[in-house]
Amino acid sequence: MRALQRLRRYRKSGTSLVEMVVTLLVFGIMMTMMVGVLSPAAKIFVRIQKLQYAQIILDNTIQELRGMTRDATGYIKIYEKCGETDRIADQTGAQSGQGLEFVNEDGYVMLISTEGCPDTGIYRGSQLLSTVNPGDVPAGRLFARYYVREKDGKYHYEDTSGHPIARAVNSIFTDRYYMGNYLEITFSYPSGTSPDGKVDYLEAEVRLYSDAEKNEMVVKESVVLDLRYHVNRQDRVTADRAAL
Repeated sequence: MRALQRLRRYRKSGTSLVEMVVTLLVFGIMMTMMVGVLSPAAKIFVRIQKLQYAQIILDNTIQELRGMTRDATGYIKIYEKCGETDRIADQTGAQSGQGLEFVNEDGYVMLISTEGCPDTGIYRGSQLLSTVNPGDVPAGRLFARYYVREKDGKYHYEDTSGHPIARAVNSIFTDRYYMGNYLEITFSYPSGTSPDGKVDYLEAEVRLYSDAEKNEMVVKESVVLDLRYHVNRQDRVTADRAAL
């Protein structure tokens, strides 16, 4: 009798082991199916979340841009190219482009761009305070440079040796604000605006890319930048080199 009882217990134990193996097998199959279903859904969720973040960045940038340009006075000037290696001194204006120049309410000339800042010396009068290196303000970030107008209405963009200078350089947002994205802005005058003609507003196309090469655009928006004061389009040379 004891032998039969031990045999029964052995059989029960063996049956439980088989059931456990089958259960694990079924569970593994179900998990594989769930992963196959959830993986595309997770990718879609990440893509939607990334798009939402990009739209928030774009909206905040547009609001900041409107605040900066709303109080422009004197004149508005657009540079076709305004990158790290582009020379602004002695350049005339264009119908549309990367750089926007105007006089703010404090009387300083502001130059706005997203194309990177060259190696620039920061001066107060004739005193060199610091130097902004190209890597300090990389392309894809909104920043502003400030200058002092001279009696002839121009400002010094370069020193006597041809090295870029400014009174101040300001990154509008921290690098983390962009969350790995890269900003690009193209400014333009309304159609039909003539040189020296009155400008009531500007047009801008704001784009956000996921890569520094600007091949993968995430989101873009065309906006109108209203101007509070009477300003004129300026195409003549406004930036020069400091005299000896």
